[in-house]
Amino acid sequence: MKAQQLKLSSLVLYIAFQFLGLGTASAQVADNAEGYPQAVLNYVESWSESQPAQELRPSTFIEIDQLAFYANIRLIKTQILDDSTRLMVVIKSDVYGHGLELLAKVAEMAGADYFGITENSSLLIMQRLELNTPIARLRLASNDELVAVHSDRELYGDVEEMVGNLQMVELLSRLGEQTGQRIKVHLNLNTGGMSRNGFDMSVLEIREQMLSLITLPNIEVAGIMTHFPNADAEDISGTRLAFEKFKEQADWIIENGNLNRDAILLHVANTSTSLRLPEAHLDMVRIGSLAFGEKLEDEAPGSLQQLMSVYSRVGQINYYPRGSPVGYGSSYILQRDSYLANIPIGKVNGLPRDLVEVLIGGDRYPMVGSMSMNTTMIDIIDGWEEIASGDQVVIFGRQAQDEIRVEEHWRSSISDVHSFMGQLNQGARYSKALLD
Repeated sequence: MKAQQLKLSSLVLYIAFQFLGLGTASAQVADNAEGYPQAVLNYVESWSESQPAQELRPSTFIEIDQLAFYANIRLIKTQILDDSTRLMVVIKSDVYGHGLELLAKVAEMAGADYFGITENSSLLIMQRLELNTPIARLRLASNDELVAVHSDRELYGDVEEMVGNLQMVELLSRLGEQTGQRIKVHLNLNTGGMSRNGFDMSVLEIREQMLSLITLPNIEVAGIMTHFPNADAEDISGTRLAFEKFKEQADWIIENGNLNRDAILLHVANTSTSLRLPEAHLDMVRIGSLAFGEKLEDEAPGSLQQLMSVYSRVGQINYYPRGSPVGYGSSYILQRDSYLANIPIGKVNGLPRDLVEVLIGGDRYPMVGSMSMNTTMIDIIDGWEEIASGDQVVIFGRQAQDEIRVEEHWRSSISDVHSFMGQLNQGARYSKALLD
């Protein structure tokens, strides 16, 4: 309620100052009152106004808090990074399922210095959004993808390419010559040991290739990077050693390639590395899950806000006696007479099959039995008299004074978190209303 009052106060103050002819001051007041510039509030409000009201939405839907995304990015920039380190916000794969169209402009407003993407389709959307933030691809693109993008900059915009072999850079050089443009590249080194995208600088022939590709026409080295696969492990001593090795290799490339160090971005840190190895921030960090409010590391700030809320509704409520089996396999047996609520969401939606509990009316109720494709059963015996068909169910998100967070189920597996988000129904994804 207090947050709602603050947001409402910001809007009222804005209107009042506009009426008095003090438009510039109004933005300052809005900043001080809520922490959000008026432009951001207006942008989120425009999204809310363009969407159907809650009563017109399907029973199961997703809500994305754009203001939380803005706040998380500001928190990262002001509390985790210093002024000399740039922030790349990784928005690949439809912003990990959160919605590129919903969030890209918000990230730019929050001060993202770079965007990290993987798919050509993302570039088309970002062009439509008229973004001004530099974009780098965080995957080795196929030849077809490279030709499509760098033959039609008007359609796709400008993207800096991560490169990991000489042949790829030679193709980019030819494309640059054909179109009369310089193409920026980020040299990905295999120092971290991913053996996925990078040059292995321990091989003499590859070192020689590195020096030759730097001199190719229409190619500009914008960055040198690597990725650490074990930065989330309990023991990060191996990551520390790899980081020191990366610095040596990057220095060798810059010195022997006669590159201007001031024009090169060194970047190695994903979310885990950024939180657990601050000395690896270098010129830029690449943040994904942290910006989405996922507290998957113990070092994550407690004030991060979860962006995604998943809602459904109680379908029907049935009574079953003690001893009744529930779900496929009959592996769960009711230990008491119970009322079970049928929720129209299940494993086809990407939910964890061992979902622990949900919120109904602000209270937690446990899932029972094995999850079906489109149905989850919730034991509501402790509150069934207050629950009715149509009542809102919170799978993830806040209701009353409680909140269920995604990491309660997937603390140990970030890949499962993002697999879940990617499977959710994008056709039922909405912006959180400004005064919710």
